[in-house]
Amino acid sequence: MNPKDSNSSTTLGKKVLRQVLFWLLGAALLFFVFSNREYNLNIRLVLVAVVSLIGFCSSVLVNQILIPRFLFRKKRFLFFYLLTAVFLISLWIIIVTIFMILLFSISQSPDVVIPDRKDVTILLAGNYLMIILAGIIHFIEESYQQQLAKNHLEQIHREMELKLREARLKLMQDQIHPHFIFNMLNNLYGLVAEDTGQSRRLILKLSDLLEYILYECNEPLIPLEKELSFIQDYIDLERIRHEDFKLTVNFPDNVGNTEIAPLVLFPFVENAFKHGLGNASDSFINISLMVDNGTLIFTVKNSKPRLSTITRKPEKNGIGLQNIQERLSLVYGEKSDFHIHNDDKTYQINLRIKLK
Repeated sequence: MNPKDSNSSTTLGKKVLRQVLFWLLGAALLFFVFSNREYNLNIRLVLVAVVSLIGFCSSVLVNQILIPRFLFRKKRFLFFYLLTAVFLISLWIIIVTIFMILLFSISQSPDVVIPDRKDVTILLAGNYLMIILAGIIHFIEESYQQQLAKNHLEQIHREMELKLREARLKLMQDQIHPHFIFNMLNNLYGLVAEDTGQSRRLILKLSDLLEYILYECNEPLIPLEKELSFIQDYIDLERIRHEDFKLTVNFPDNVGNTEIAPLVLFPFVENAFKHGLGNASDSFINISLMVDNGTLIFTVKNSKPRLSTITRKPEKNGIGLQNIQERLSLVYGEKSDFHIHNDDKTYQINLRIKLK
C-alpha cells in the first residue's frame, strides 16, 4: 500500500471520528439544553436523535464538499447558493420528520405531552447552531492545514531554486577553470620554444594559480585579499609574456575581513589582457579597486588593438560577457551594478557590488 494513501486514509479516519464525537456531544447538548423536559422522554430522545442525524449529514456535506470544492476554490456565489439549498432541504426534511413523529405519537397515545411550535423552533435553532459551529471549526482547521501545506511547498520550491542556483553557479565556475587553463597552456606552448627560463617561471606561476582555482574556490565566499592576491599573481604572469605595454594596478593595502564570491573579478582582468594588448606603442591596461562603506568598486580599462594589428576570430571557448553577468546576477542579484563603456579606442567595465 502506498504510504501516501495510508496517511490520507488515517487523516480521513481521524476527521470522521472527530465529527462523530462532536455530534455526539451536540446531541447531548440538544437533549439537555434545547429540548423541553416537560414533554415525553421517548419523544425527546427520538426528536433529538433525528435532528442530530440530519444535522450531522448536513455538516458533513458542507464541510467535506461545499467548503473545499467551492469556498476554497473562490467559487463563493456557488458556495452560498448550495449552502442555502442545503439549509432549506435539511429544514424541510426535519420539519416533515418531526411532524410524522408527533403525528405517530399522538395516534399511539392521545394523552402524551408533545412539544409545541416554540419548543420545535428552539430545537431547530440549537441544531443549526451546531452546524454553524462545526463549519467554522472545520474552516479554521482546513485553512490552517492548507497554509501549512502551502508553506511546505514554498519551502520545497525555495530549496529547489537554491539547489538549481548553486548548480548553475558551479557550472559557470567550472567553465572558468578550463577556459583559464586553455589560455595559459597556449601561452606556455609559445614560450617554451622562445625562452626556456621564462617558461619555467611561467610553469611555477601557473601551478600556484591552478592550486588556488582547484582548492580554494570551492566556498561560496572567500576573503577578498586572496582574490586580489590571485589576480596580482596572474598579472605578474602576464608581465612575463608581455613587456611593451603600460600597466596600472591600484589595489588597497588592507581590505580587512571583506569577503567576495570567488573568481567574480578575475574574468574582467583576463579579458583585458586577452583583448587589450595589440598595439606595442600605446597598449595599456588600468585596473583599480576600492571598498567604500561596504561597497566594492572595481574598474578595468584597456586599449583596443587597431584592426590592422590583429585578426579577430570568434571566441569558441570563452566564458563570455553574458556568462559573467549571469553569475553576478545569481550571486549578488540587485546588489551588483555593472556597466560597460566601449568606444573606438578603449574598453572599460565599471562594477559595483554591495557586499555583506
